Amino acid sequence: MNLSVITDQVDQDIEKALPLIQAHGYSYVELHNVFGKTIETIDKDECACLKTLLQKYQLKVSCIASTVFFLCPLYPNDVVSSFDPTFKAVTGNLDTHLSYLLKACRIAKTLDCDVVRVFPFRFPDNRRPPYGTVEDVSQILRAMSRALQIAQAEDVTLVLENCPHSHLPKGFMTAEIVQFINNPHLQLLWDPGNSYRAIRENLPQPEIRSIYDEWDAIKSYVRHVHIKDYHYDPHFEKPYRHVPLGQGDLNYKVLMNKMRDFPYCVSLEAEVDQAGTLASMQVLKTLWEADR
Repeated sequence: MNLSVITDQVDQDIEKALPLIQAHGYSYVELHNVFGKTIETIDKDECACLKTLLQKYQLKVSCIASTVFFLCPLYPNDVVSSFDPTFKAVTGNLDTHLSYLLKACRIAKTLDCDVVRVFPFRFPDNRRPPYGTVEDVSQILRAMSRALQIAQAEDVTLVLENCPHSHLPKGFMTAEIVQFINNPHLQLLWDPGNSYRAIRENLPQPEIRSIYDEWDAIKSYVRHVHIKDYHYDPHFEKPYRHVPLGQGDLNYKVLMNKMRDFPYCVSLEAEVDQAGTLASMQVLKTLWEADR
């Protein structure tokens, strides 16, 4: 297992984030928001600048965290909007997103990375749950099959993230897509925090299995992992509250022990302020060292 962190979680300014990450003993970074835009929209000059900065701080790229398919309507009449105006994401129809995917794959190769994130489509504003139905899965499979053609041609692995704002918020659900397609160029980006906070009312059927059971069931399909922590507080309108790693409801000591033989990257996406992110980096490093 290698440790990674999403750069914009440390600082929105990539030139400030990288030295901090290096100073905290991390060797890998994940790239989402760079130069004030999402990674799949940067131009060749920005990509070259990014490569120079990574070399300067001796950092490798674990994953290109593109936003492909996040704000893409799954059905023609779907209306989709971002859950957070600060979350930078590309928009447009399926063909537009596929063109961004090709660009993301080529950026990945330029930066010596072979992993690109994609999403299982944002659930719409104008269609009621449940989401992730048989019909939804069929539509997602069609899109992923087209995406896979690009990934194979570029020799890049796509990782499908379970996202609470999407049609497939749990790892069990995204695993069905990967199992059905059954191609090494499509694997999972598993986020146990996202799975924990999935909106129950959105699910096609109740899901009572824990994130620890989920890992056991899907681990052979997982290529990349995101780490964040939540505390559930029913007094808030949005009861799942981001907290620094180790201060929430998820037992990462147990989970990291289960993941000790995972051969790829575990990447921190703390979603807290800079001080909380830096503290979370140290907690993750301590957990990692305890299981080596």
